[in-house]
Amino acid sequence: MRSSLRILPGAAALLGGLAWVVHALLLAVRPLGCVGGACFAGVLRHRESEDIAWLLLVAVLLLAAAAGVAARSGRARRRWTASLLLLLAGAALLVVGLFVNRGASDGSPLWWLHDSDTLGRLLPVAGAFAAGLALWGEASRRLALLFLGAAAVGLFVNVQDHRVLLDLPIGLAWVVLGVRTALSPPQPGKATPASVRQA
Repeated sequence: MRSSLRILPGAAALLGGLAWVVHALLLAVRPLGCVGGACFAGVLRHRESEDIAWLLLVAVLLLAAAAGVAARSGRARRRWTASLLLLLAGAALLVVGLFVNRGASDGSPLWWLHDSDTLGRLLPVAGAFAAGLALWGEASRRLALLFLGAAAVGLFVNVQDHRVLLDLPIGLAWVVLGVRTALSPPQPGKATPASVRQA
């Protein structure tokens, strides 16, 4: 039972992180979108992203599942809860964006929810930052620094150009956490992502 409780959240973090990485890579290989004045000049259109927004949504929900288990059993429960709530809020915004902006690129009704351009992605980034704080509180300092650094880099993402690759560190941080959690030896009363003591 303990082994399952350790592996399941680890698998959720691993798969969620991988889905996050794949989403960023799929965007990166698409034609460049408009940035700044080019958008108003009509030189370029926004990079199409709505058709793969579901992948980001799946990633965020999986990461929320991992954070949720940690929020129940971890030492830094409040910080994990903050991570969980931010991830769920991001998922909710992505769902709204998927329905309202369906098939839209330029001039979508709720442009600020347009797939990963703004709040639908920024709230999960904040969720990764909260996860880093939680890991710091659990003495997983190196892993915490990985999360905190990845979240800081994630603030500079622009899905319209090559800066979308700045989204990769967040996904990779969750992958590392998932692997460490799934492979770490069981500890008394700790069988969650929060059980990672030394990273």
